[in-house]
Amino acid sequence: MTEAECPFCEIIGRDDPDAREVYRDEHVVAFFPTDPAVLGHVLVVPRRHVNDIWGLKPEEATELSRAVLRLARAVRDALQPEGLNVIQSNGSVATQTVAHLHVHLVPRSNGDAMGPIWPEETDYPEDSKDETLRRIREAVRHLSDSSQPPLSAEDRRKHLDYIQAVVTRQSAASSASKGWLLPIVTATYGFALTQHAWSLAALGLVSVILFAYLDANYLRSEKRFRELYNTVARAKRMVPHFTLDPADAEDPVPDDAPTVSKWRGFVSNYLPERAIWMSWSIAPFYLALLLVGVGVLVIARCHP
Repeated sequence: MTEAECPFCEIIGRDDPDAREVYRDEHVVAFFPTDPAVLGHVLVVPRRHVNDIWGLKPEEATELSRAVLRLARAVRDALQPEGLNVIQSNGSVATQTVAHLHVHLVPRSNGDAMGPIWPEETDYPEDSKDETLRRIREAVRHLSDSSQPPLSAEDRRKHLDYIQAVVTRQSAASSASKGWLLPIVTATYGFALTQHAWSLAALGLVSVILFAYLDANYLRSEKRFRELYNTVARAKRMVPHFTLDPADAEDPVPDDAPTVSKWRGFVSNYLPERAIWMSWSIAPFYLALLLVGVGVLVIARCHP
């Protein structure tokens, strides 16, 4: 199930007018299911579309757990149930019907519609229990601990300061590149006209093209860091603490996405997209210098 097809993502995006929303913050949304098992049955979901528990990031799990605890207290205070089930299912065989991770909070009372959810009795051999224990312990030992402590508001502000500093440096580098180019084109175009040397005009044109490419990449990098800033500031998705990698703000590539060719990968990584080239800070400035350079080249080439 994609994000566009997900009914829970519609509720998160406030696109379902019939949703009975219980709670919302920057990390999770909670609401009543369409057909609750009992009155007070609440679903708690992360705002990022993630299919199951294996796709959940540790920092997302932290915020989801906080919300579950808060809402469990609210259900207890509001309804005074005799008990509470906290249910999280993964996969159709485990009764997951919507492929967006969700936690059920089900207030319980004697004789309610839920009924028992566990088998009355099982009879597994002791050696099977021991073998299962061994396999799970072995798997646990091979797992890396990727958990992170919760990020405080002050830590988030500091993270935003780091990102803003990078954005400022990218913007300053873009302005500096324009400042470096102007003396070069002034000298090459000027000598080309006075000395009637078309090769100097060609050198100036090459310089304009190279600096335009450099400046476009500065602008592309600045835009990516601005998107990272917005993602952290608005908590649009969970990102690693204090990350300065703009890729963390981008949508992850699906596992079933087609493999990108080497050429397309090169183009994506090293050639700015058309919108960058046509931006007001790139196209007018460098196009004007290119047109002047072409004119100087023609004059120098045609002069006897």
